[in-house]
Amino acid sequence: MKFFDVSPPPVPTPAEQRDALTKGLGRARRWAERGVLTKAPLVEACLQDLRYDHMCEAPRGDWLWEIINAAGFRNEIRVPLLHALYDLSDPENARQLCKLAQHYAASGDAAFRDLLYQIVTQKPLAAADYDFLGESELLALEGERGFLCAAKSRGAQLKHIDWDWPEESLLREAGKLIGETRIRELLSSTSDPDLNRFFESWQQQLREKAERKQQKQGHRKKQQRQQTDKISVETVLEAARGETQCYWFRSWGLQAAPAELNVVLQALKSSKEPAVLINLIKVFSNRALPEFDSRLIELSQHPDPELQRRAWVALANHSHPKIREFANLQLNENQHAFLCSLFIRNYQSGDEDRILAALTLPEDAWERHSVLSDLIEVLKENPTADRSRLATIIYRFTPCEICRYKVVQLLKEQSVIPDWMTEECRFDSYADTRTLTFE
Repeated sequence: MKFFDVSPPPVPTPAEQRDALTKGLGRARRWAERGVLTKAPLVEACLQDLRYDHMCEAPRGDWLWEIINAAGFRNEIRVPLLHALYDLSDPENARQLCKLAQHYAASGDAAFRDLLYQIVTQKPLAAADYDFLGESELLALEGERGFLCAAKSRGAQLKHIDWDWPEESLLREAGKLIGETRIRELLSSTSDPDLNRFFESWQQQLREKAERKQQKQGHRKKQQRQQTDKISVETVLEAARGETQCYWFRSWGLQAAPAELNVVLQALKSSKEPAVLINLIKVFSNRALPEFDSRLIELSQHPDPELQRRAWVALANHSHPKIREFANLQLNENQHAFLCSLFIRNYQSGDEDRILAALTLPEDAWERHSVLSDLIEVLKENPTADRSRLATIIYRFTPCEICRYKVVQLLKEQSVIPDWMTEECRFDSYADTRTLTFE
C-alpha cells in the first residue's frame, strides 16, 4: 500500500471532511475557520456519535460546538438537532445530542432548554443504563433548579427501583457544582414527596455505608490472616483438559515459577486437541516461554482462529531469530492482524521503513486500530527507530484519538513533528492532544 502526502488538503472533499470529523482530527476545525467545511458532513457528525471507542473517548459535543460556530452553521444545524432530540431513540447518539442541546440552550435558545427538562423528567430511552440522559447538561445550565428537577424524577423512580449508581452519580456531580451542604438544605426543606423520597433514600444509603465500613474494619485482621492456597501446576493441567475457559491462566502464568512453566510447556508440546492448546497457551499471554519453542510458529498458522490468535499473542512476548525470520516472511506474503507485534521485541534498524513499504491497512476499524497500536509499541520500545514517516501515517489513519495522542508524543520526542500537525493538534478532539506544547 502506497502512502502519499497525509497533510490536510486546502480544499477537502466531502469524504475527507467526514473522515476528519469521524476521527476527531483538528483539521476539521481549521477547515471550518477557512470556510471550506461543508454543511452535510458536519450535520452527520452532530447527529451521529462517531467516536471509535465510546468507553475510553470522551463525548465530542463541546468540540463539535466549536466547529459549528467556526463554520457559521448554528442555524443550519438547529432544526435537524431538534428533530433528533424530539425523536430520541438511539442511545449511542443521545449523550452527544444532549451536550449540543446544552450549548444551544446556553446561547439563549429556549426550545433546547425545554427539551432537556423533558428528557430528564420523561426519560425517553427505555434502557435503565441511559436514564441519566440530560442530567449533567441540565445541572450545568440551571444549577439548583436543574438538580431539583433531576432529583424529583429519580425520587419518583425510587418507588419502583432501588438506589443505585445513577443516583450516586447525580449527587456527586451536583456536589461539585452546588456543594453537598446546599444539596442537604434544598432536599430537607421541601414538602415534595418525590424529593423527600430521594433524600430519605440517600440518607439510608449513607447509614448502610457506615455500617458496612464498620463491619469491614472488624473483619480486616481475620481477612489478612487468610491466604489463598497456591494453585498447583497439576491443577492447571487438569483445568486445561476440562471445558472451562481458564481465564485465570494469564494471571497464574505471571506468578508461576520457571519449573512450573516448563511443565506447562511440555504439555503444550505434546498436546494435540485445539481446546486444550488454547487453554495452555493462555499461561503465556503476558510471559515468555522458559525457552522458545518453534511450535508457537506452527500454532500461529493453525486452522482454529482462536488458537491462531493466542499463538500470535504468545509469540510477541519473545525475542528470537526464528521469530524475526518468520515476521519478515509474513510481512511480504500474508500480513496477519498481529504481525507487527512481533517487531516490538525483534526490531532491527531500518524495520520501520520495511514495514511502511509493505504495510496494508485493514478496512475494518478494529483491525486497523490493532495493527497501528502495535506499530506505536514498535516505535516506543525501539527509540532509535526513525519515527518521522511511520508515526505520521499512524497519526493520519488510526481511528483512535488516544493512539493519535501517543503517536504525537513520539514525534515530539524526536523533534520530527511536521508544522501542519502541530497546528491541527491545537484543535484535536482529544483534550490531552490539545494541551501539548511544541516549543
